[in-house]
Amino acid sequence: MKFILSIFFLISLNINAQIQQEFYVDDATNVELLTVNFCVDNIGKTSTVTIIPEKTTYKNQENIKQVIEYRKSIEYYPDSKLRNNCYDYTFRFINTKFENKKLDSLKIPKCELFRNGIFKYNDGINSETIIERNNETQIEKDKNGTSKYKIEWTNDTNYVLTYIEVSDKESQYLLGEKIYVEIIEILEDERYVYKSNLLDRTIVTGIIKRIN
Repeated sequence: MKFILSIFFLISLNINAQIQQEFYVDDATNVELLTVNFCVDNIGKTSTVTIIPEKTTYKNQENIKQVIEYRKSIEYYPDSKLRNNCYDYTFRFINTKFENKKLDSLKIPKCELFRNGIFKYNDGINSETIIERNNETQIEKDKNGTSKYKIEWTNDTNYVLTYIEVSDKESQYLLGEKIYVEIIEILEDERYVYKSNLLDRTIVTGIIKRIN
């Protein structure tokens, strides 16, 4: 498994470091997940970390154990608003073939298929979210609400999503912010692997499937 031990060292030096969400491994089938529930005690320390089996697809127990220990090592400021509560968090295990992947030039024309239509996330996260996309907007709907974005394709493989509406009041700060997305691979069954970047601190590799 790549990078995990070095991240353990960094987190011990800076207890408020950015949490690493993604790990590149050789044994993942494209993108696989480990979802945990963690609790934060009264002084900002992580008190417990429990795997949520129904939201976990990755199977390598040795690597899972390392990530669990990493999650347990994370501490927050003593006055953090996260204290005295529990939360779900998902880590992604990504096949190493996608680490520096760029879409093969022969597949670039296929990106046209993803500019309009109805889509769903296909990597186990947000699987109930419906994505409606046309040349100008992308709307994402789930049981918790709706987000609306302006979509701009900067070239055949890259597009930018700008938040223009959010129904969640806690996400109002995102209005006007941009998510930079690159299609790095096209899979069978009208699916594509993407890498996205929000605010230079939320980097996500995932899979989206066209359903209509």
